Amino acid sequence: MYQYVLFDLDGTLTDPKEGICKSVQYALHEMKIDEPDLDKLECFIGPPLRNSFRDFYHLSDEKCELGIKKYRERYASIGIFENKLYPGMKELLKTLHDKGVHLAVASSKPKLFVERILKHFEIEQYFEVVAGSDMSEKKVEKIDIMREAISLLFHIPEEKIPQITSSVTDGTPNLKHEESENETQAGDYKEARNKVKRIIPVDQILMIGDRKFDIEGAKHFFLDSIGVSYGYAAEGELKEAGATYITDNLDDVYEIILGEKPALQAGTSNTFKKSFHVLMPLVYNFILTYVVLFVQQILLDVSLNGAFRSSAGWVSAHSSQVAVYFDAFATLICAFVFFVLYQKEKKKPISLVVKRRQDKRLIRESAWIAGLGVTLALFLNLLFSYLQLMTSSQAYKEVAGVQYSVSIGWGLLIYGLIKPIEEELVFRGLIYGRMRLYYPMMFCIPISALIFGAYHGNFVQLLYGFIMGCLLAWLFEKYRSLKANVIFHSAANIAVYLVSVIPALNQAMFHVAAVLGCGVLAVVFGFVLIKKDKAD
Repeated sequence: MYQYVLFDLDGTLTDPKEGICKSVQYALHEMKIDEPDLDKLECFIGPPLRNSFRDFYHLSDEKCELGIKKYRERYASIGIFENKLYPGMKELLKTLHDKGVHLAVASSKPKLFVERILKHFEIEQYFEVVAGSDMSEKKVEKIDIMREAISLLFHIPEEKIPQITSSVTDGTPNLKHEESENETQAGDYKEARNKVKRIIPVDQILMIGDRKFDIEGAKHFFLDSIGVSYGYAAEGELKEAGATYITDNLDDVYEIILGEKPALQAGTSNTFKKSFHVLMPLVYNFILTYVVLFVQQILLDVSLNGAFRSSAGWVSAHSSQVAVYFDAFATLICAFVFFVLYQKEKKKPISLVVKRRQDKRLIRESAWIAGLGVTLALFLNLLFSYLQLMTSSQAYKEVAGVQYSVSIGWGLLIYGLIKPIEEELVFRGLIYGRMRLYYPMMFCIPISALIFGAYHGNFVQLLYGFIMGCLLAWLFEKYRSLKANVIFHSAANIAVYLVSVIPALNQAMFHVAAVLGCGVLAVVFGFVLIKKDKAD
């Protein structure tokens, strides 16, 4: 879809936080300004240094020059290599280059530093053009640097590329796709765009950056843009600037540029190997559970035939409770093993910025997640009770009889926390995560949910588990974290457990109004989460 792609450097190709922020910290210290918190200096990533010193610390022109000098004093020898290439970036650049896409770098960083960084990460061979500022800081504005990059890409003198006033492009990011209510403004926009289009193929050029300056530069030349939110833009900055696309996923970048989805991992594996890889966590779970239960039973038998012979009667009378405790211990062992395995396999956020943003989002929306879990679980359980599905299933009644045999405190701990954590690690973290290596989301959600439902061993829980499993897989896709799943799963289990073991609560909930109320609330909670997903 795009034949020419301009990349920003800092916050787009590489994560430069440590080098830039420590060098800024050093420069400020030399000017008798102490700033111990590196996070507060992230605002220096992207804009020209002079602008940042002036805007964020209100320094005079003379002080700004001193700040730039001291910054480069450290950055040129140390900070430049306190830098990391974003995971998957090298592979993306190689793929784009091999497919014939013309790549360029347009960075506000001095060109000398840009070239050293590209060489250090061994990606310089993928770029036809490198444009950056000069060491004198006279040419630092993104529009000027992008003009140079476009000039070099198309072998056109810079003065041939039309100068467009900001009044034509500001605030009109979607005019090329939608008609403006202001016909004069729309006419000016289209006339200016056609003027630029006669010189360069604007429809074939894409700008990729992490700050508003990159997006505003793209708008100036009537180019589409990708705002990569794994960089250092403030929340909402890229959307407000008018980015054509916003993503924190390099697979999306690939798809936007080439108009095709990247090949799924291990796509050459046959179906048997894929299925074996996907289902092995479930096999491990069964084996490990039965091994731990077997060992516990042997130890119990030895104890009851020896030092604890007097307790044999109590154990026999409370066999259901003992079975629950044994199963809970086995679940804890499994959870630990699968947590270690999940940590090795899980897809980590591309940057700490993304993780920080995901955590904040989860905190903001955790109440809605828990609310959906509670209301949907109660609605389904009350509906199944009214339909007499539970009383008609002997297998379900046997399972429920064991589960509800322990005290409320133990029940809440086991079924409200331990079980949800272990099941989420197995079914979403490992089984669903592995499935997504090979198949698209719309296939994985129902199949993984069906496996989750079937695991519970009776028709009632199969149906219930399938519905809840679909929601849990969707939450895992939405938040890319098992924390959201555990919140939903725990809230659902706790609500159902309390209603089941407290007679007064059960009697109060067993009404048509309660069923309908829970159903309506579940729809409301789900709608809110979907709306928030679209807003993000």
